[in-house]
Amino acid sequence: MKKATLSKLFAAVLAVALCIPAAITAAPIAANAVSGNSVSGNTASGGESSGSSESAPAAVTASTNTIVTGNGRVTSSIGGIHTATAVSATAVSTPKANLASAIGLSEADLQAGTNIRSYICDNRDKASKAALQSAAEAAGKTVAGYVNMDLYTITKKGVVSKVTASTEPVTITFALPARLAKTNANFSVLAIDADGKAVIMDDVDTDSKTLTFNTKVFGAFTIVY
Repeated sequence: MKKATLSKLFAAVLAVALCIPAAITAAPIAANAVSGNSVSGNTASGGESSGSSESAPAAVTASTNTIVTGNGRVTSSIGGIHTATAVSATAVSTPKANLASAIGLSEADLQAGTNIRSYICDNRDKASKAALQSAAEAAGKTVAGYVNMDLYTITKKGVVSKVTASTEPVTITFALPARLAKTNANFSVLAIDADGKAVIMDDVDTDSKTLTFNTKVFGAFTIVY
């Protein structure tokens, strides 16, 4: 499948996602995209994005996100679309082959042209946010922001499947907006798994501008402290 066709298919599927802005449906998955929301040239350093996390951001496309950390750069192993303002950028640092294995893809699947793509947006679903808020309060945590991160596999024939969990931990780094980074709080990520249980994933890096965590769950996340 040609790249342009794959991009249009991916955008069409994302059009029915939890919080996707209508503008994104026409956006291709482009390499070296430039965003206006603190991710410039696919690089973010934790700077605060313009606008409220509750307003629809401009569509941002990128096949690779690179986040500048205190220990260097973290480059995502997969491409996707990033429209979130709750986090400035997202990078999956788990190697693509390992990620593929963890979500049920084989090397043969990859060689046959199956792609893995991410979609990161602000969570505007009231029910989802209420559930995360309740889980955070039950765990004695305070909510700092909501973000949705979905994973999809797309075969060469155009079959799109949403990934909600993995068999092995996947390492993800969020670049935090300045309003969070400057607090120096001990942030972590909370999600609700398929069994309805709250899962808290601690920050495993030492940079106040980033939040790196290991997860087996994908979808609605909340940043807590």
